[in-house]
Order: sequence, then C-alpha cells, then structure tokens
Amino acid sequence: MNGRQFEATGDGLWRLGGDGSPGFELDKPASGLFTLTPFDGFTVTSLEAVPGEYPESMALSVLRRPHHADDGAEVSFDCESRIPFGVPVMIAHRYKLDATSLAVQTSFEMPHAFELRSLTAGGLRFHGDVAAFSIVKLPGAEGVVKEPAMKAFDCADGAELYRGATPPLALNLRLADGRTVRFETGKDVWRWANAARIGDGTSTFIIRREGADLVYTWSLYAFAPADAETPPPPGRNWNITWSLQWGEPETNDGPFADVFDLRAECTDCACAQGVENALKKWVRTHLASASGGDVFAVSVGGGRFCRRAGHLDRGRKKDLPHWDLPALREFSRWANRQLRKSGAKLVLTFGGEG
Repeated sequence: MNGRQFEATGDGLWRLGGDGSPGFELDKPASGLFTLTPFDGFTVTSLEAVPGEYPESMALSVLRRPHHADDGAEVSFDCESRIPFGVPVMIAHRYKLDATSLAVQTSFEMPHAFELRSLTAGGLRFHGDVAAFSIVKLPGAEGVVKEPAMKAFDCADGAELYRGATPPLALNLRLADGRTVRFETGKDVWRWANAARIGDGTSTFIIRREGADLVYTWSLYAFAPADAETPPPPGRNWNITWSLQWGEPETNDGPFADVFDLRAECTDCACAQGVENALKKWVRTHLASASGGDVFAVSVGGGRFCRRAGHLDRGRKKDLPHWDLPALREFSRWANRQLRKSGAKLVLTFGGEG
C-alpha cells in the first residue's frame, strides 16, 4: 500500500490516496448502492434490490457508518436502509474495501407478516472496455474447481451469456489493456440457491450483454406455486455474500519466505474450522521473525466445492453447497493485517491442479 490511505472526498466518495484509484461512491446511483471505479474508464455499479413490491431506491437511510483500519489500508462501510411501505423491510450492506478487492455482505430482514412473493437481490453492471470473459459454473461434484478459458466478448447486444437456477461461482473479465476484474459468489452458495429449499418458488441468475455493458442480475426467489390455493411463504432473514477483485495479471512464483501447501496439509475444504485454525497458527509462528519484503504463500491449487454442512458448523444439516476460495480470501485479508505491521505480506498461489 506504500502508506496510501482511503480518504473521504465529499458527497459519499472515497478514494485511495496516491493515484486516486480505486474510487468508491456510496449511495450512487441510489440509496445503499455504490459505484466502484477500480481503474480509470471502468466502473462497476450495483443494482437495486427489490423485496416484493417496493425497490430499494424507495428506502429511507437508517445508518451510514465508515470504519478505517489503523494503517488506512482498508475501509469498511455499514449501510442500513428501511423500506417503510406495506410490511417494512430492512436492507443492510456491509462493504469492505482495500486497494484490490471489495467484499460485500447483504442482509434482508423481512418480518413473518411479509409475503415472500419475490426477492431480487440486485446485481452488478460492468461498464468499460471488456475484451474477454469466462464463467466458472457450479460443478456437479465435490472437488477442486477448474477455471475455464477466456472467450472473446463479441456477442450481440442482448445476448445471454448465462442463465441458471444457481449462480456461477465466479465471473472473470479481461479488459483490452490486459487488466482483470473478477466477481466471486461467497462461500454461502446454499443461501444464493435457497429457493429450492423454501419450496414453491424459483431462483434465476442471468448474465447478459446490454450495449457495451455486461449486466449480472440476481433473483433469489420468485413465488411459483403448483396451484392457486398455495399461500406464499412468510418473510425471513436472508443473507448473501460476494466479492470483487481487480488488478494486473500476477505471477506469484517467489521467492517465498515460507509456503503452506493447503491441499497437501489439509484434507477438508478451507471453510472447516480446523483448516482455518491451522492456517492462522502457521501465520502466527512467523509474526515475530517476519521482516520488510518477506512474502509468505499459501499454495491453493484452486477453490474447492463441497457440500459437507459440518464444515460450516451446521452439523444438523446434511447438504449445504459451499466453496472455500472466499474463505481463503478472507483469511488472506486477516493475515495481511498482521503481516503489514512488519512490512511483510501473504499471497495465494493457484498453480497446479485447477
């Protein structure tokens, strides 16, 4: 980070000092939403959620609270809004931003009296010079997730690049200048695809081209009963997580101060508490000796898709689809907060399988 810090520049805009990017504008284009500028000439804009009849743009602001990391390398925002019409619904976003990533948690509080006829969680609009893309689809079996090759972004206006009842695990974009932007569904894949568990409804995720833009929309639930007598399900709390990463193509091939080979050391996916504990213990053993310029690596091989609910401390459930790359990214953020104090850092490497 070279001492660069996030600064408020007015009107809800936050920028990383120095070269001025990334830029993050809160409540633009509407209440609770954001516009992210990871590079000059490229923007990612969030789309409004629609729980039932009333869209998020009609919500009243309840909370806007920023938090700075002590070293200024990260900033987070708590953002809560309330739709006051009909049965009131609360929508909360937690944004965590650093120089190369944005992590998001969105929460809906829908009271029991709320009739869950539809829930659209919003989505994203990518605007800029996209040259190629790839979509990492949900695999049919457990194991390391393989990344497909990039395809040219030369489809016709209105073309659908993806449509499914489950979200893709990731969407990769390569810009004309070679820089990359990546969307990742959070580890909580089961929450994104919860319509099947609730019943009497469907979920739909669509990636399509709109002019020069790429648009990704998230319909978590649409009431579709088998007969007219079936009532809609009651409201409930519903959380989803996701993230964005961006930057230059990287080759993290060392030299490294030490390497933790995740797939050799751990048989479980990284969502399991035991794996997280092992990773954090390994980092802590190096904190006293780490010095400026040291680079530590976790060799990942690739994200792992898994269904074992016990990894998520939900032993009573039998089947909860999840994947561990988002958990590893969260661990990496934690590790770098510790290592930055001595001028060291941690990277994830993805060579080998996957």
